[in-house]
Order: sequence, then C-alpha cells, then structure tokens
Amino acid sequence: MTDAVSLTLKIDPALKETLKNLAQENQISLSQEVSHRLQLSLTTQQHPAVDNQSVLEDVDPQLNASELKQVRALLKKTKKKK
Repeated sequence: MTDAVSLTLKIDPALKETLKNLAQENQISLSQEVSHRLQLSLTTQQHPAVDNQSVLEDVDPQLNASELKQVRALLKKTKKKK
C-alpha cells in the first residue's frame, strides 16, 4: 500500500479473532487482511436481483413445416364444422 489512511471501526471480538487468525495463516498483517477482504467484496460480481415484475414472455421457437401443416389442417376442419 502506498498511500494508506487510518480507519477506526468497531467489530465483534470474535470477528476480530477470526481475521487475526486468517492474517496469520496468510502471513500478512491484520490491516492487510481486512483491506484485502474489503477490496474483494467490492470487486466481486454481484448477482442481479430477481425481477418478479418482468413483463417479457418466453417465446417458443417457430413451428416447423410439419407442425404448421398440422395446424392448418386443424383450422380447416373447424371451419368446415361451422
């Protein structure tokens, strides 16, 4: 870190111990561990929120020639019955 600034914050003692242990495992200072984890949390891609207000419909693929022929045949049958 080239231009580091001081930040004072209050955290749970158990969280501090966890961070201290992680810093020790990674062979870095507590400050570096916290800074690294904060940076990761800001750069990690967030999943977009689920949009339950969507008005877009799923579009089925177009009918193939055989299916289209069957639909036309059915339409002709219903017209003749009337």
